[in-house]
Amino acid sequence: MLGGGGSSPTETAPTGVTETGDKTEYQMAEFVSVVLGYTEDAWNKIFAANNMEYKEPTLVLYTDQVQSACGVAGSQVGPFYCPTDQKLYIDLSFYKQLSQEYGASGDFAMVYVVAHEVGHHVQNLLGIMDQVQGQRSQLSETEFNDLNVRLELQADYLVGVWVSYVQDQGILDEGDFE
Repeated sequence: MLGGGGSSPTETAPTGVTETGDKTEYQMAEFVSVVLGYTEDAWNKIFAANNMEYKEPTLVLYTDQVQSACGVAGSQVGPFYCPTDQKLYIDLSFYKQLSQEYGASGDFAMVYVVAHEVGHHVQNLLGIMDQVQGQRSQLSETEFNDLNVRLELQADYLVGVWVSYVQDQGILDEGDFE
């Protein structure tokens, strides 16, 4: 699945090869890089079709802990996007957690995670994240939390936009949707 695509800048690659479920960290790093390449292909075309330029995010792979412009994050945080440095931080051990703790086995579960974080990058490029943060002081904690839930749901919607694009390219198969 997803055998090809563009190449993305990877700032930090895992150094030791350990098992994360049925894949090594090296295999996961390669897989995540390919997925990110496919998201870049799609979003570059989608932005260009709307007379905008897509700035590709940087991929940072980590296990255990990472320092980002948004602060230090441990593996309990899982994958995340930092709008300050426009980087996707993907914890490679999350693949195993998806399968063992959440019952989301299969490659497409991790594809979805990467595409979701890219969705946050798209929100950032479109200024949506700034709009949400700009309302923080004007809203109660409950209202701001509701707005953050909507931000997450919109990132999921953007995954759907991307999935529709790659499905039209004939890249996905029925097993991916299962």
